[in-house]
Amino acid sequence: MTHRPTQTRAARDATAPPEDLPDPIAPQRPHDGLPFEELARRYNFRKTSSHGKLITRLIVEECRKRPHPVRVLDIGCGRGIGRRPDLSFVVRRFADELWGVEPDRSVEPPQGLLDHHMVASIEEADLPADYFDVAYSCMVMEHVSDPDGFMDAVKRCLRPGGVYLFATPNKRHYFARIASTLRALHLDEFVLRLIRGRTVEEYHYPVRYRFIDEPRIDGCAGRLGFSPPEYVYIESDPPIGYQPRPLRPLFHLLTIKRMLIKNPKSLLTLVCRITRPPEAARAPA
Repeated sequence: MTHRPTQTRAARDATAPPEDLPDPIAPQRPHDGLPFEELARRYNFRKTSSHGKLITRLIVEECRKRPHPVRVLDIGCGRGIGRRPDLSFVVRRFADELWGVEPDRSVEPPQGLLDHHMVASIEEADLPADYFDVAYSCMVMEHVSDPDGFMDAVKRCLRPGGVYLFATPNKRHYFARIASTLRALHLDEFVLRLIRGRTVEEYHYPVRYRFIDEPRIDGCAGRLGFSPPEYVYIESDPPIGYQPRPLRPLFHLLTIKRMLIKNPKSLLTLVCRITRPPEAARAPA
């Protein structure tokens, strides 16, 4: 594990984007401005912007609920939320401390973003216990091999009453079903390269699909002593770019079906909020 030096606030502010830049999470679609609880009651098909923008706004919503100092942890911080540094700098504005953990040594976070950057997995990182008000990840949970170990590490570093927000592909969506089947047949890497070519290595990490559905998330939360998880499902746009061209008319038909048969739990992206109960003791290992 590598713990990179903390930047001073003066150094961070000197490199952060100016405050007068257009707000990248300003509402653009009808459900963009809704709070978590209202999104959970809605059918969010093509009603929200990208999952990166949505989870950024929900993180900000959680930060604004809490008294200062607000301490935030980005798990799998990479180069920014959804590979967009501007979204991470939005979170920066509402966090008194922003920490990041990232296991990939080749990935550097944007300069001036983080107070602390650790090159480690969440399970290995030397994070302070009972410290963070908000932790979050974006498209990380589908890569987790040991969900209980991962979530125990999250709980250990959250303060009582702290929350973990994450976005991940939804197992019930047809795209995740196809991807899971290809993964089980050990064909996922081959098919992805056929579709995406050499650009695969720029963004693709091995997937496990062990923590992308309500039953598994609920079970893990119960075992570790979290409060019952809460869920939002969204689909901004169908994943047409991942489909071979000959099959794209079929996926357009599936899009029409989504518009006619409104099952929120079948949408592309699952967003989950898990809370460590106030004053709760850790569950025994």
